[in-house]
Amino acid sequence: MKIGTSRVEAFSDGVIAIIITIMVLEFEVPDINKDATTRDVIHTLHELLPYFIAYIFSFIMIGIFWTNHHHMFHLLEKTDEPLLAMNLVFLFWMSLIPFATIMMGGNPLLAISSALYGFIKLMTTLSLAVMRAYTIKKNLIHKDSDTELTRKVYVVSLKARTKNYIATAAYLVSIPLAFVSVYLSYICFVIPPIISFIPHGIDDEKLAEKIEEKNT
Repeated sequence: MKIGTSRVEAFSDGVIAIIITIMVLEFEVPDINKDATTRDVIHTLHELLPYFIAYIFSFIMIGIFWTNHHHMFHLLEKTDEPLLAMNLVFLFWMSLIPFATIMMGGNPLLAISSALYGFIKLMTTLSLAVMRAYTIKKNLIHKDSDTELTRKVYVVSLKARTKNYIATAAYLVSIPLAFVSVYLSYICFVIPPIISFIPHGIDDEKLAEKIEEKNT
């Protein structure tokens, strides 16, 4: 069965918005009494710093996941039932990011916390990579009478899939490295966002706009 992409995107956007909301609600308001000094407040905020850093990083990564998901579905001509199931798996793993964030924020130097964070990011990235590969293999990406447009869609899809594979490898390596040094695993965590900002050489949004114009 061939299915349009709009409902899948709308559902996914709603779930991702809830995930971000849950993550920020995990912050506990510090218990500061009226007699607290400036030094006491600074000390309390300093204790929350690991949580805040973990939150910022996870927020950035969720934003990158959402952007990649958004671009992928905008380049699709259609979807099908297996892709819907893969999308649910992707959202499942992403929904665990708030839990992993709290674990790492509360225990930033604990190997198991870093390994758990890396594992959940690994599964989320792998799920997205599998979806990318499936859309290319099953020819779900947009095809047009304009061969140049078709070529660009294919090239962008391949480059995005390659980035997903590299990010997956980085998270995979981060898990055993966490038990050697959590700082080495943190270095691995930085690789995927850096890769995501490497330009394709083709503007994804303009490409999506062209596809939208063709479909209207």
